[in-house]
Amino acid sequence: MKINFLLLGTSLSLIPNLINAQCVATTDCATLGYTEKSCPDGKGLKCPFGTTFACPASDKSVCEKYGFKYTCTGTGYAGGVGQSCNKQYESCTCTSGYEWKDGKCEKEKLKPILGQCTGYAKNCSIGQILNSDGTCSNDKVSGKTPIGVVVYISGGSDKCGYAMTASPIGNYMQWSTEYVTTGAFLSYNWQNAIKDFDVSGNMTKIIQAGNASTYPAAYAALNYAPSAAPTSKGKWMLPTAGILNSLYMNLNAINNTISKLGGTQLTGDKEHIWSSSEYANYYDAWVFCTGSNHGARQGGVDYYNKASDGSSFVVRPVIAF
Repeated sequence: MKINFLLLGTSLSLIPNLINAQCVATTDCATLGYTEKSCPDGKGLKCPFGTTFACPASDKSVCEKYGFKYTCTGTGYAGGVGQSCNKQYESCTCTSGYEWKDGKCEKEKLKPILGQCTGYAKNCSIGQILNSDGTCSNDKVSGKTPIGVVVYISGGSDKCGYAMTASPIGNYMQWSTEYVTTGAFLSYNWQNAIKDFDVSGNMTKIIQAGNASTYPAAYAALNYAPSAAPTSKGKWMLPTAGILNSLYMNLNAINNTISKLGGTQLTGDKEHIWSSSEYANYYDAWVFCTGSNHGARQGGVDYYNKASDGSSFVVRPVIAF
């Protein structure tokens, strides 16, 4: 009798409302104290009228002892995973933009993607190396392969970055073999031209206007891909006049990094890099220029005939990251 009494007492202690349940006609499990989907280690009493349980203790420390540590509430939480103990779970699911890491839902870290502006560029600076995995570094890093030099990072929340090849990918390049405007940016004024940063928009209009024969510079950029990042093909573009201005304004830092990569430094106005920005007529486009008579007084840009094909007319494409 004493043993039975003790067992009965232990069972009753699991569910405070069970004594009251003997006096009222109810079959509602929650009302009777059976509020949990399951109990740690299978301990507890199952409701005779349903599938829920009354657990030995609902104290937080006891739940945590059995692995039920997380309430899964607050910013970034979508809910709990699996069964609960005292409304605590073994792990949580997170809302979009958050990830489960180290026992909590944290904001997903920005990841660099070649050809896309993910905001990762806020971690970089002009003059750094862009590696094939989309990360930036001040110097060469073991296990990473450089593919360009950061020449521009936009303001605002998007923080879009652009990196340029350390050497030209094509010399004696013509911008176009026909004299028409493509619908890309147009301006007579260099001060307006250096405000053009519509890299993708300009490039799309030029490509749609013709083929590799009529627009060799743009198609050279389009078809370029370094061996370290073959999937970047189709994502390289002609820089805009605005990006060439940024190149000019940060030339010392950029040349220093080009030297680290064994590329061709931009010195002595030896290269006129084609941009995707057109001069406001049928014949000319803006190029990178450091000559004292023109480019040096115009933010590093000048305009030249689209059909120019001398050795100084080159393509150095850029890629977004």
